[in-house]
Amino acid sequence: MKKLLITLSFIISITSVKSQQINLNLKSGSYKIEQNKDCNISENNAYRLLIFNEIPTEVQKLNLEKKGVDFLYYLPENIFAVSLKRKLSFSDLSTFNIRSVNPILDDYKIDKKLKQENFPDWAINDNLLSVKILFYKDVNLTEIIEDIRLLSEKIEDINEFSHSITITINPQNLNLISELIYVSYIEPIDPPSEKENNEGRTLHRSNVINTKFTTGRHYNGSGINVMMQDDGIIGPHIDYDGRVDQSNCGGCSTSNSNDHGDHVAGTIMGAGNIDPLAAGMANGAFLYVYSSSNNNYYDVPTIYQNNDVIITSKSYSNGCNAGYTSLSADLDEQILLYPYLIHVFSAGNSGSSDCGYGAGSGWGNVTGGHKQGKNVLAVANLNGIGNLSSSSSRGPAADGRIKPDIASKGTSVWSTVPSYDYDHFTGTSMACPGIAGVLAQLYQAYKELNGGVNPSSALMKCILLNSADDIGNVGPDFKHGWGEVNAYRAVKLLENNYYFSDNISQGGSNSHSITIPTGVTKVKIMTYWHDKEASTSAITSLVNDINTSVNFLPLGVDYFPYVLDPTPTSSSLNSVATSGTDSLNNMEQIVIDNPIQGNYTLNISGFSVPFGPQEYWVTYEFITDDIELTYPIGGEGIVPGESEIIRWDASEGTSTFSLDYSVDGGNSWNNISNNINSDYRYYTWSVPNTISDEVKVRVTRGSSTDESDENFTIIGVPQNIFVDWICPDSIYVFWSAVSGATSYEVSMLGNLYMDSMTTTTITNAFFLNPNPTVTDSWFSVTAILNNSKGRRAYAINAQPTNNGCVAQPVADFSVSTSVSCSGDITFTDNSQNQPNNWNWDFGDGNTSNLQNPTHVYANNGTYTVQLIVSNGLGVDTVIYNNIANVSYTAAPITYNDTSYVNPATFTLSSPSNNLKWYADTLGSPVLFSGANFNTPLLTQNTTYYAREIGGPSVFGGPSDNTIGGGGFYNNDRHLYIDCYTSSTLISFDVYAGTSHPITFELRDNNSQVLQDTTITVQTGLNTLYVNWNVPIMNDLELGVSSGNSDLYRNNSGAVYPYSVGNLASITGHNSPFGDPDYHYFFYNLQMMENCKSEFAEATAVFMNPASVFETNNNLKIYPNPTTRYLEVENNEIIEFIRIYNVTSQLVFEEKFNRFSTTLDVSEFSSGIYVIEIQTNNFTYKKEFVISDEVN
Repeated sequence: MKKLLITLSFIISITSVKSQQINLNLKSGSYKIEQNKDCNISENNAYRLLIFNEIPTEVQKLNLEKKGVDFLYYLPENIFAVSLKRKLSFSDLSTFNIRSVNPILDDYKIDKKLKQENFPDWAINDNLLSVKILFYKDVNLTEIIEDIRLLSEKIEDINEFSHSITITINPQNLNLISELIYVSYIEPIDPPSEKENNEGRTLHRSNVINTKFTTGRHYNGSGINVMMQDDGIIGPHIDYDGRVDQSNCGGCSTSNSNDHGDHVAGTIMGAGNIDPLAAGMANGAFLYVYSSSNNNYYDVPTIYQNNDVIITSKSYSNGCNAGYTSLSADLDEQILLYPYLIHVFSAGNSGSSDCGYGAGSGWGNVTGGHKQGKNVLAVANLNGIGNLSSSSSRGPAADGRIKPDIASKGTSVWSTVPSYDYDHFTGTSMACPGIAGVLAQLYQAYKELNGGVNPSSALMKCILLNSADDIGNVGPDFKHGWGEVNAYRAVKLLENNYYFSDNISQGGSNSHSITIPTGVTKVKIMTYWHDKEASTSAITSLVNDINTSVNFLPLGVDYFPYVLDPTPTSSSLNSVATSGTDSLNNMEQIVIDNPIQGNYTLNISGFSVPFGPQEYWVTYEFITDDIELTYPIGGEGIVPGESEIIRWDASEGTSTFSLDYSVDGGNSWNNISNNINSDYRYYTWSVPNTISDEVKVRVTRGSSTDESDENFTIIGVPQNIFVDWICPDSIYVFWSAVSGATSYEVSMLGNLYMDSMTTTTITNAFFLNPNPTVTDSWFSVTAILNNSKGRRAYAINAQPTNNGCVAQPVADFSVSTSVSCSGDITFTDNSQNQPNNWNWDFGDGNTSNLQNPTHVYANNGTYTVQLIVSNGLGVDTVIYNNIANVSYTAAPITYNDTSYVNPATFTLSSPSNNLKWYADTLGSPVLFSGANFNTPLLTQNTTYYAREIGGPSVFGGPSDNTIGGGGFYNNDRHLYIDCYTSSTLISFDVYAGTSHPITFELRDNNSQVLQDTTITVQTGLNTLYVNWNVPIMNDLELGVSSGNSDLYRNNSGAVYPYSVGNLASITGHNSPFGDPDYHYFFYNLQMMENCKSEFAEATAVFMNPASVFETNNNLKIYPNPTTRYLEVENNEIIEFIRIYNVTSQLVFEEKFNRFSTTLDVSEFSSGIYVIEIQTNNFTYKKEFVISDEVN
């Protein structure tokens, strides 16, 4: 096998240097290594740690690369993991300020928990350990897979993106794997994932950027695509209509009990179609639904490129305080590779847990390595007034970085659940989608402000964090992150272009001027960069360390960013942020209180940029003493007597707030409260019982005041909505009156939203159905006061319930088969607009008034069929020419019988066994089934008619039980069969576990037994002959009666449908668990179409020696019986004469061209024969007897 040459990636912190020793602290442990300057690199492709005195410049790195040094990963404190591509000595490297060159030891590669045999519960099973092996990025996994296979019990997963293989091994083999040169690190597998709004919209200020008045902002996430990973298929719910793709969730759960994803989806993008108070943040965004599997992250590049998915949301845990894992690194790298992409996660619900950070319970309990990524977002849980939930997970990250990043409402969130309903859920699971939805709004805002181009996700994260409301401790903290999301303040940064970007390299410095205007009480400046992914063995995960400061030259003052103390004690973690140098986080915020007007300089320093140049983004926000009311701001409809939370934004201060409302557009004001706490930015208002469309709210502090931008409305919500009918042509809705309403708007579910259908001044509405094919929809009513709308009522579902629902019908039908050898054809009415009368003309003189009749044609031929349908509004007719083709098989051979006594009984016979005998051809009952028909006692010549039934048999379904795995099953299950033409089920195969009697059943689609038989099966394969008539019907059930069991079923391998010739299809089974690839009990089905032949005649003849047999007044054959000669006469020219013996063997054939002939039959043995006379128009068959002597 080709030797692979790549270096180990891990991060080492040099804590001290004493003499020639260097202390190395890794996740795998602490090590002392000797400073080494004499190490000659004798082999090609060696892997080493290069320890520099200072970070090399980009030029120095380029020169080293020319010497064959491949820089792989940066290890903090001036160390790089490298691959040396050719032989080198230390002297070759002496000009590059390298302090030491050291080998990589196998012991570095094993996670400390694994080395101490402290195996996580989820990673150990039956004394076997599941681990993830990380490889260097240039390892070809296909070339080393056999090495891994030999050392493992099982290979669980191969991930090309993360360059990892997950395996199950004997723990004793850990050291053997670490010895492999191409192995970078070995860590435990990730733990299993666990599941972790009007009030939310207003808390997040989402409502301010998606207003209900014309001149406001209208950012609802339209054109933005979001990926949600959760617990299965979402819905049914009309709040998602037209904006969900679940095609990538094929194996997901469909159980309504899995409602976590439904609730999350509604918070992101729910339309509020049923309940307008439950609308999500981005009710115009499009959602792609995936399962919660971490493997789905590796589908992100595809849907990013093909579907423009740029935001992902996942509210699942992945191990409490798991640290910076390989998944963290993968997601950080993914965001670097795809610059518009942002991942959003819940912070977790372990707020009171102790997850080993070192400060005891209540700290360091963010649930998941993926959430501790540097470039992602982890979201804390607030209640409706911005207080942190006690269950919300706290930071810091395992390496002391700020987590969570931001906070949003996650307590008692009202959102969608299955089957068109809503519920209150609590948790960071509910906070995460709030941020994902707000981001969708902000992405849309950026695109509309910048010519349709997507923004950098680094910019969007920077804006989101820097514009957040500072709650909790001043500055960032380990509970709320950077604060409470404020979509309004964020969008203003975009609108005012308060952002810019630049790049910096190792040792570089940049300066940017920011002009602060007058009247500013606070300026917030944040510098953010998407950092390069770190090594999973690093103690700290920051790779590129940028330092920032702000200088105001006139005062000679420098300002530095916020810094938190990550020391693992409760007092340190709960302390207020100070200012200083941050060496842990990839964002730095500088806040200046009460700045003097003027030009300030933002200084950016490339303190340690081993992988540069590094792009960074800067956003800045100016906060003034102005108050900004954020709810209600105009266009809302609120309800008398309900409680509403009024919200506003304002800078810090000690003065109290006062609130007033007006019902006359601001001409006069009524006080709500004049002593609201200076720390509050909300107030719960009991809405007055005054009906008005000119309502405003005003908030005041000192000389600063703000009021609603536009009027809003106070009016009731319509009640007792009822849809009297929903018809193809029209719909009629009525409801109870609302006090003060001047009109009402009636809405109906459209493709995406509840669309306005009509406006009326009365309490009922009759309007045209916009889509005649829709007779099951949702409806609502909104009260209007002088053209201003109140809140729309909770929508109701309505289905056609009025039998008077009529529209002129449009006739149409289809046939079960266009060609039939049985004569049985089923006609299906496909007419539109609900006809209630049907008149069929089958083209053979027969009619029917059933909606979906089955007709039996008596004779061969092609038939034109007519259908006339009618209802209260009209009549329509459709005629399909030659739509029914009946092609019976040829008539069977039959034999007459004779008697010389009167009265007598006769035996009429045929060589075919599948005959049915009739008294006429006009549809009389069957007299007998079989080859030999014994007539009743007769006194005169009598003709009977015989018809052969059946056709060739066909086989279908799985031929045997080897299609997949399986076993014997003890329960009632049945297969579903669609039968297209009248048929007979001849036989099927079953496999029995034991010998016992079983009752097999054929049932109709209402589970009523049509045919059954009890058979004692033997152990093993049984071919069972049942000969059941199978009608034309969908969803027939082939199964066993209740209590029968122990038949073989497959639990894999089935691929439906299975065709049984062109007669039927096996479409599936009735397992309540889905199991689409299961197959139950029945194999190798044999069926036969119930074809019919033309009628053949057989006559009971009373004879005497001189009798002449005459038939059809045309043909004469005599004498009968005969001993030598047989006379044949006809009034048409005879073309052929054939004679058959009783076994249907042809014994004579000759061509003729005359009206009569004499046949010499003396050479034939005595017995019964059939003579066939063929003319140009007809063929006749008659029985005659050759005897030795005629009496």
